[in-house]
Amino acid sequence: MRKDIFFQPHFSIIQRKLSIFFLLFFIFAVATGFSQNQKIRTVNLKIAIDEEFRSKKNWRLEIKRFIADSSADFEEYFGIRFRIKGFESWFSNNSRNSMFELLNDLRKKVNKGECDAVLGFTAQRLLRKDLFGIASYIHGYVLMRRIKAENIMSATLKHELCHLFGAIDLNQEGSIMGSINPGGEFDAFTTRIIHLNKFRNFNSYIYPLSKDKLDEAISIYHQRKRLNRQEPETNVLLALIYLEKEDYDSMIKECKQALQINPDLSEIYNLLGIAYRRKGKVDQAIKEYQRVLSLNPEQPDVHYNLGIAYMKKGMVDEAIQEYQKTIEIDPYYAKAYSNLGFAYLEKEMVDLTIKECRKALEIYPRLAEALSTLGTALIVKEEYEEAEAVSRRAIEIKPGLPGAHNNLGSIYLNKKKIDQAIKEFLRALEIKPDFSEAHYNLGIAYLFQGFLDKAIGEFKKAIRLKPNYYKAYSNLASAYIKKGMKDEAIGECRKAIVINPDYAVAYSNLGYAYFKKEKREEAESALKKAIELDPSLPEAHNFLGILFEKEEKLEEAEREYKTAIESKPDYHEAHFSLGNIYFKTDRFPESAFHYKKVIEINPGFAQVYNNLAVVFFYQEKYALAWEYMKKAEDLGVKINPEFKREVRKKLRKNEDIQELEVA
Repeated sequence: MRKDIFFQPHFSIIQRKLSIFFLLFFIFAVATGFSQNQKIRTVNLKIAIDEEFRSKKNWRLEIKRFIADSSADFEEYFGIRFRIKGFESWFSNNSRNSMFELLNDLRKKVNKGECDAVLGFTAQRLLRKDLFGIASYIHGYVLMRRIKAENIMSATLKHELCHLFGAIDLNQEGSIMGSINPGGEFDAFTTRIIHLNKFRNFNSYIYPLSKDKLDEAISIYHQRKRLNRQEPETNVLLALIYLEKEDYDSMIKECKQALQINPDLSEIYNLLGIAYRRKGKVDQAIKEYQRVLSLNPEQPDVHYNLGIAYMKKGMVDEAIQEYQKTIEIDPYYAKAYSNLGFAYLEKEMVDLTIKECRKALEIYPRLAEALSTLGTALIVKEEYEEAEAVSRRAIEIKPGLPGAHNNLGSIYLNKKKIDQAIKEFLRALEIKPDFSEAHYNLGIAYLFQGFLDKAIGEFKKAIRLKPNYYKAYSNLASAYIKKGMKDEAIGECRKAIVINPDYAVAYSNLGYAYFKKEKREEAESALKKAIELDPSLPEAHNFLGILFEKEEKLEEAEREYKTAIESKPDYHEAHFSLGNIYFKTDRFPESAFHYKKVIEINPGFAQVYNNLAVVFFYQEKYALAWEYMKKAEDLGVKINPEFKREVRKKLRKNEDIQELEVA
């Protein structure tokens, strides 16, 4: 997340040197081919006025006059026009004693809405007298204080509006951006920067400059640096651009150079924190964020970044506190709501996840990360239709978003479209190789396909990336059970239970592993514990039914299988088990019904075709018996030769078919 850069002019009086300006402007215009016929950029402003400023007479006309004056100059020299879209009352916090703090108060209380930027005016008397104005380049907010001298007020407004277009404070006399002995001139460097930023983006969630202009901006700022005028904001802007280009080493270099000029520039520590975090040095990043907050705790962007760092360390509760603090300072911070939702998802607080993501999307409907997290939460709630819609919307906005591809994979998995699911999981991992959830889900997909070694490999990768991933341990146990590695399965289940003692699935798998080892008492105990923790867990009821069936407790087994199916109607294993019970008790129509349900749910389940052939044989439906027997053979089932001969004999005797295939 990019941070606010606050440019702080320090001047007592600004005089416009128009004759010099016109000369410099003419030279620049010839060099750049400037034309008065170029396209005009209109910047829509929301004007926010605090109660002290509104107490003055004719404040509205005064503001309109200042903005009209600035707009005339910007339109003449840059083709930029400022238009007032509306006025809004702002009750500024009187406890704030600096312009920096008051700018945060403005962001907190006045949303840009449909406008490009917010221009605030204050007349608070208790503010420190260090700044006349302040601006946020990234977020598009400007704050002006009342100044009795109208010429200074007008010049200060132009100075701050220049900041909106990437200009910086300069050690250059006569410049409108001069920090010492400023004048009224748009110097050549400032002019180039403003032209470059003329069509900047005012969306706070997108870097102001388009990617095709980043290298040009780097070149212009580096040319300025070579003048060696000790202007740290040049380094700051370069650091921001390098952040956008994901060049973190260059970013750190610029930050350190800025600190050599001004060690008290707190924003640099925030940028250093971002660079360190992106390079995997999370502890170092946290120290930088905390250093900034120790100087000024009311910085929403820094709290937001600190929350991200805590999430990287698995400190979810601490991250939640930081995101909540971010929102407290800036209620319009959509990304903070989105990240808060993601943190709640980590804690399996799904309803809160959905609530926070929807808040984020109310503020910024195109926030792809919020759509992706919302999709994940909806999948957990089994609301697959909406989950798919929001996940596809996320990918449409941001095609390289791994979480959204992972969501689609999970949706395909639910639809039993395993090949498509695997494709989406692999796409997510191509984008983000250390995506533990995608490795986990890919393992489940391979488990469905019977690729046990591949599944085991993916579950182990998920665990390496996320050592407390108890679900991965439990599913690793499932793969081990299928491979006959019963002791290994028991070990993985116990690891899952140590991490989460209330995880019913781990107890269910543990019970089945014990059953495979013929440890009846341990198996029953674990399965009953699973059902105690989650009475609707279908696997636990199915495994307990198998245990009862093994002990010839057929009524108890039937009850457990039915309970499993009630909880999960498409649970083909339970249908198969119930079909077996009905066959054993000579209830052939009921048995056939459940075997057919297995085929409907999982057409590749080979053994059920053989069982269904036997059921139809006992019902004297020999043609059907032969049909299902052949399907079983096609799927690789080895048919009992005696049974096959008997079916053939019955068919010939009853003349159910005219010609039989020679065995």
